[in-house]
Amino acid sequence: MTSEELPVYVSGYTNDQSVGIYQYSFNPNTGVLTPKGLAAESVNPSYLTLHTSNQHLYSVNEVGEYKGQKTGYVSAYTRNKETGQLTLVNEQPSGGEDPCHATVDATGNYLLVANYSGGSASVIPIRNPGTSESILGEMVSNPIHSQTYQATFGVPDRQEKPHVHSIDLDPIAQHYVFCNDLGCDALVTYKFDRNNSGTLTNHSTFEFPKGTGPRHLKFAPNHNNFCYVLSELSNDVYMLEFNFHEGKFYKVQQIHALPEDWTGENLGSEIDISPNGKFLYVSMRGYDAITIFEIDEWNGKLSLVGYQNTGGKHPRHFTFDPTGSFILIGNKDSDNIVVCKINPKTGVLTQVSSVSHVQPTCIKFWA
Repeated sequence: MTSEELPVYVSGYTNDQSVGIYQYSFNPNTGVLTPKGLAAESVNPSYLTLHTSNQHLYSVNEVGEYKGQKTGYVSAYTRNKETGQLTLVNEQPSGGEDPCHATVDATGNYLLVANYSGGSASVIPIRNPGTSESILGEMVSNPIHSQTYQATFGVPDRQEKPHVHSIDLDPIAQHYVFCNDLGCDALVTYKFDRNNSGTLTNHSTFEFPKGTGPRHLKFAPNHNNFCYVLSELSNDVYMLEFNFHEGKFYKVQQIHALPEDWTGENLGSEIDISPNGKFLYVSMRGYDAITIFEIDEWNGKLSLVGYQNTGGKHPRHFTFDPTGSFILIGNKDSDNIVVCKINPKTGVLTQVSSVSHVQPTCIKFWA
């Protein structure tokens, strides 16, 4: 295992004591996070993603208005390798209110953004990608779900209109883009013209039961056609199979992520798969635990391993360190980040350290 400290960036809402994006160093031998201070001032940087070249970091700024328009915005940063400080390159409107998720395509030419309150997806070109002159260009595609889809009102106060909560690309050729719409109980598949215009064209829709509230998804690293979707409102994990020829999803399995005797309120949050591909983890806000599933190596189906207390309240986001040995959990409502050691054979987690951080919403290794 490397002895070199690894840089980590943590974002969060700035309606309390936080003022932007903060930096840490992570010791991959001990699992200890060491605070390094403020990296950049920013307004409500709720989600972070890196460029494929590791030259730039992008933040979605989860606000409802930007320069007089009803939209959030995205920010591009460069990093000083010596100090870890982030320098703002430029900003662009996100194409809808309250952007909450983003990803960069494999070519590094586009930043794709999910706008939660705006109920839309957007594609923003990255000019001169991977160079010191790289900036965010003007948006080239912005499908608005209210023009095509209807809210289900399954949970009336959360599903009153479309709410695009995540945006991801297919793991093979990236010809498809997937948007989980919490308000419409839908997983929308778009054709992605990444080689020319960058536009998104509606292709197919997988419909979940009313009141599901799909939030985030993860494709299996060992089986590229297997996809797992976490529902925020029903607290289920759906295993889906994606037919690349048809461009459609089909349901394989549905499994609940809470104990049968749990009766309190809970919202599913993050979903991810261990780097060795053996275990799937989801965070439960309310029950305040990480639910652990084993992934069958042949058919991809899930079986419950157990539940790990997160050492805090409202585990909104978590991530794995680059070595695959640790998981870092951001507990938003208890203002702390907890580090757990991963047993590579059983998937079980053991807490090894904790550090205070105001309202962590996203944790990103610069690696």
